[in-house]
Amino acid sequence: MIQLDSENVRYDGAEARRTDEERFEIVFALRQRKKRVMLQVRSGLVVSSDDEVRRKLAQILQQCALVPVHACSVAESGIVLAGHEISIVVCNDRMDDGKYEDIVRLIVRYQGKVPVIVVSRTGDWPQYLTAIRGGVFDYLSYPPIPGDLQETIRNALLEQRRRVNGEDTWASNQ
Repeated sequence: MIQLDSENVRYDGAEARRTDEERFEIVFALRQRKKRVMLQVRSGLVVSSDDEVRRKLAQILQQCALVPVHACSVAESGIVLAGHEISIVVCNDRMDDGKYEDIVRLIVRYQGKVPVIVVSRTGDWPQYLTAIRGGVFDYLSYPPIPGDLQETIRNALLEQRRRVNGEDTWASNQ
């Protein structure tokens, strides 16, 4: 009798008496176990009232191997966050129906801890400090330099992975 469990293939030891069909089942089960590969698709939420800004930010997310999910408002982003697992959020500082702080609150409510990168046309030092203290990963001026934004996205995802794995990060030592 052939018995498969999660780790091993067990059989009664009488290999010589097995039929070809039973041997095939054992080999097939082992090959299938080795072929199991999880394909993880990571999504990034892009929130902006401006179509052009959304398009540019989505292109940068795609260059970072993330699937962009678009939202035009805080309300739409709430719907997306409630129904999808999101790895990172890139948003404007202001939308037609709210600000980035509203999105941070929605993330905490639906997703837990997801890095948020805010892009602002009027970024100044006090706004930057307020955003960082409010839980934002980074606060960049618009238009962002693509290489800088890509690096910020990679750093945010790396820090998130370290936090999930329980590793100590520089930011947690501050």
